[in-house]
Amino acid sequence: MGRGQRFWFPLALLGFAEIGLAAVQLVARRSRAESESANLLIGPYSVPPGVTEHSQAYQLPLDDFRRVESGLPAGPAWLVALGVVLAGTAVWYALALRPVRTGRFVLGTVSALLAVPLLDLVGSWQFRLDEGLRGPLLATLGLLVLAAYERSVFLLVTTVAFALVAVVLSADMAGVLISAVILLAVAFVALLRGNPRPIP
Repeated sequence: MGRGQRFWFPLALLGFAEIGLAAVQLVARRSRAESESANLLIGPYSVPPGVTEHSQAYQLPLDDFRRVESGLPAGPAWLVALGVVLAGTAVWYALALRPVRTGRFVLGTVSALLAVPLLDLVGSWQFRLDEGLRGPLLATLGLLVLAAYERSVFLLVTTVAFALVAVVLSADMAGVLISAVILLAVAFVALLRGNPRPIP
């Protein structure tokens, strides 16, 4: 299996994970909006004296609107997504490379999985980074590590494009979706092309 056909999988996995993140955020936003609308209908209902009552708003329980609420903020959602991508990438490379030193490979994978929440804490406490910014930054760091491992200029350019869209230009829903499209398109190209030019 050539290198040009190998790193397409983590790119595609990260792209689909970002689409999943966007879906979770959309559901959470819709649920919050519906809950706020329900709050307008709940409360003591009174009619001032002398005013004729023509209609009455129905009082709806908030539970009906909060059933679909995920309760998953942007930060933990990114951590879960990155953990899944990292674990999937490790399994993919284990199958592709058949590493001789299995113990070191497993130790490296576990260390990387533990490093994700630690780096997220550093970004939160030390640098006061927003939840929606820490996830794309960690994803960019992971792509840089993958580009260095593969020694691929193509993957390095992809990482720069990802960082520009997801971190610099738009660290929000639009950035997540556009960067996901970029990753999926690049993954498709990487799957079809030959071995990339290595970094000297």
